[in-house]
Amino acid sequence: MRGWIHYLSGAAMATFFPVLLGDLKLGILIPIITAAFGYLPDFLDFKIKKWLFPRHVEIDPAPIDPKTKVAPMTVKIKDLDKYEDYQLIAIRGVVEDVEKISDDRIVFTVMDDTGKVRVEAVREDYLRLKKIYGEIKPGLKVFIPGYKIQAPGFEPYFVASDAPHPQLIASKIAEAIDRAYEENKMIVTKVHNIRLPGDVYRRFLIHYDTPSRSIKVYMGPIVTTGGIPIRGTDVPEYRKVGEAMTKHPFVKLYPRPTVIDAFSGPEIGYRRTKLPTGKEVVEEVFIPWHRGWSHSFTGGAIAAMILAGILFLIGYAHWFELSIAAMLGWWMHVIEDQLGFMGSVLFPPLQKKRVPGLMVGPNHYTAMNFATAWLMLSLIIWNINRFTPYITMMQTGVAAPKPIPLDDWLFLILLIWPSIIIYAYGVWDGIKFRRLYRKYWKYYALMELSEDMETVGSF
Repeated sequence: MRGWIHYLSGAAMATFFPVLLGDLKLGILIPIITAAFGYLPDFLDFKIKKWLFPRHVEIDPAPIDPKTKVAPMTVKIKDLDKYEDYQLIAIRGVVEDVEKISDDRIVFTVMDDTGKVRVEAVREDYLRLKKIYGEIKPGLKVFIPGYKIQAPGFEPYFVASDAPHPQLIASKIAEAIDRAYEENKMIVTKVHNIRLPGDVYRRFLIHYDTPSRSIKVYMGPIVTTGGIPIRGTDVPEYRKVGEAMTKHPFVKLYPRPTVIDAFSGPEIGYRRTKLPTGKEVVEEVFIPWHRGWSHSFTGGAIAAMILAGILFLIGYAHWFELSIAAMLGWWMHVIEDQLGFMGSVLFPPLQKKRVPGLMVGPNHYTAMNFATAWLMLSLIIWNINRFTPYITMMQTGVAAPKPIPLDDWLFLILLIWPSIIIYAYGVWDGIKFRRLYRKYWKYYALMELSEDMETVGSF
C-alpha cells in the first residue's frame, strides 16, 4: 500500500474513540499521532533500518556519471580495466583507423589522451552509429556508449551499445546464491537501476528459473518514471538476455520476475534454508531489512506501550485510548501490507520468517489502493456521524442529532460497498494467481523427484 494510505488508516483508528474525536473538535491535535503510527513502520525501515543493514554484493549495470547524475559514465580509455565487463559506460575520443567493415559490422580503433581501444559495433548498433556520424573514418570525433569485454590474457575491447549487457547481472546474482549456500549466511545484494538522460530508466527483469538452476536477466525498453515503455527503445535480440547457472538449488517465493526500472533498485537477500522435504536450498528474501519487527503486531504493541508512558507522563487525559488507537493504526499497516505478496514477520520473536501475504488483487495494485483509501475515508465519516450526539452531549450537555439520520450499520454499508466489490474482485484475482503458484511448486516438486530417481539409479 502507498504511504499516504497507511497514514489515512492510522488517522481512521482515532475516530473509533469518541473522547479522541472530542479532543480534535476542541482543537487538541494530539490524537492525530495515530496517523503517524500508521506510517511509522515504513519510516523505521526506509529511513533508519535500511542504512544499518549490511550489503555484501553491489550490482551496478550502469554507473552514474558524477557530473550529469545519469548513466552512462564517461571514462578514460586507460581506466577501462577498472570497470566490470558488460557495465554500460561511454568513451570519448578520435577514430584512429578502421580495421574491418561490412554491411552489418565494423571494427575500428578509438584513441584519447590516455590510450586507445578497439571498438566493435554490429547490426542495429552499427546502424545507430552510422545514423549519428555517417561514415566512420579516421579523424572523426566520437562519443560511444557501450561496455568493455576482456578475456583473460587479452587486451579489452569495447562494444558499442545503448544498454548494459544483462550477463553481468545474471552472473553476479548466481554467484550471490552460491555464496549464500556455501557460507550458510544471508548474502544481501543491492541491484542498482539504470537511470538515463531525460529522467527515464532502462527496465530489466530478473527471472529465477528454479528447475534448471539458472538466472535469466532480460534487458527491456526505456520507461518513464510512471513505468510506461517508450516505443522503439527495445534492445536488439543478440544482447537482450543474460543467463548464468548456479551450483546449488534455489527457490523464489513467488513465480514472477523481479522488475527493476524507475527509482532506486532493490536489495535482495539470499539465505540457505530447508524445504518441508528436508532438502536445503537458497531462498530469495526480497528487501531483507523490510517487514520485520517494524511490521509486526508485536512491534505495534511495544510502540503503543512506549507511547502510553510518554502520554501519561505529560498528563494527557486520554492517554489510554490514544495508545490503543495508535496501536490499531500500526496494526492496520501490518494488515494492509499482508494483503500483498511479501508478507511480514507478524509475531516476533515467536516467528523469524515472513508469513506469506494473502495475494489479494496481485494484478490490480491501483484498485486495491483505491479500495483501502475509500474504506478508511468511509470509516472516518461513519464514526463522526454516529458519535456526534455523544460528543456534543459530553461537551455542551445537549445531544445534537446525527448529521445523517440513518441506522449506523445501514449507513456503513452504503459507504463501503465500492470497497467490498473491489476487494471481492481482488480475492478472485488472488485465487487465479495462486493456481499458477501451485503449478510452479508442482513443477519444482517433480524436478526434485526426477533428481532423486537419477541419484538412486546412477552408478
